[in-house]
Amino acid sequence: MTTKTTSGCATLVGVGDVMIARYDATLLDPAAPVLQAADFTFGNCEWPYAEEAGDTHPVEAHLNDDVEGEDLFTPGDPQAIRLKAAKGFDVLSFANNHSMHAGYRVFLRSMELMRESGIAPVGAGRNIAEALAPVVLERNGVKVAFVGCTAALLPGAHAGRRTPGVAPLRRHSYFHNPNWNDWGLAPQVGTLVDRKDLAAVCASISAAREQADIVVLSVHWGLLEDRVAIGDYQREAARACIDHGADLILGHGTLVTKGIEVYKGKVVFYSLGKFLMKGPRDTGDTPIGVRAVVGKHKRKGLAARIDIEHGRIARVAFTPVFADEATRPSFLDANDALFGEIADETEAISAAAGLQARFTRMHDRVVIS
Repeated sequence: MTTKTTSGCATLVGVGDVMIARYDATLLDPAAPVLQAADFTFGNCEWPYAEEAGDTHPVEAHLNDDVEGEDLFTPGDPQAIRLKAAKGFDVLSFANNHSMHAGYRVFLRSMELMRESGIAPVGAGRNIAEALAPVVLERNGVKVAFVGCTAALLPGAHAGRRTPGVAPLRRHSYFHNPNWNDWGLAPQVGTLVDRKDLAAVCASISAAREQADIVVLSVHWGLLEDRVAIGDYQREAARACIDHGADLILGHGTLVTKGIEVYKGKVVFYSLGKFLMKGPRDTGDTPIGVRAVVGKHKRKGLAARIDIEHGRIARVAFTPVFADEATRPSFLDANDALFGEIADETEAISAAAGLQARFTRMHDRVVIS
């Protein structure tokens, strides 16, 4: 077991999905001061990048059949990765349903570009061992380990013993009836987390616990169709991961924000929402293939704001964020009406989902306890 440093203090900012499929050098300008000021800045990299086109993932190739005259899944400009680094990102999860859009070569090149730019990728790799391996960063004598995984992935995108891919946390669905006399009528859908995937992620968290002061889990997951609902598999997985040593869970992947929970003193952000969504094409209020009503909600997000003191998390809070019509996100000021709107929504959907958490507004953030 390595000796952990517990004398330092640091700050961590964590945001949700960062999709830059069409490069624009100004996209992160409004948010840059906050991103750059943090000692650790995390986001979910939701697009692959390379200098040349790759081979579209075979499952996604069929999705292109629905769009006439263009390929939605071409790799993005590598400048987007360099932009993220320049504007403050230190670590990016690549465990999501978009990372394998352009095939293996572009998938691997994307992670090379991150490393060349000074960003540590997590949750993906040349094989399952690399995809599950914790990434440990140190600032001011504080070591923070990041572990990444995803429940949202297309068939064949998971990493294998000798196969590149993402670290999976797959779910299984089943139908059930709440009452004995409702057999065959209006069944409900339940979810279970894959036991082998969960065990592998928990083992990675336990390994990270031996290397760092703080362990952060990033997970791309969630239920799209219901604004409030948290899947049974999410609740089970979140508790198991905290029981194995995670100090903080940063969820993302549902287009919109979700509720927040405190379990054994540890905070679970079930979805931070979209931080920046510059997709491959303009799709209006509803992205292609998604029935969920999102509208303005997909421009709202949460940024986790973490204060670390003497090697332990002292405070967990969030600041509401909102993207303008050019998809440029900003950290909202407490005097902005949208700050209160997003804060109120977060408290309301957390309560509606039966999640235990208290929210206290302090200046430019909402403290969670």
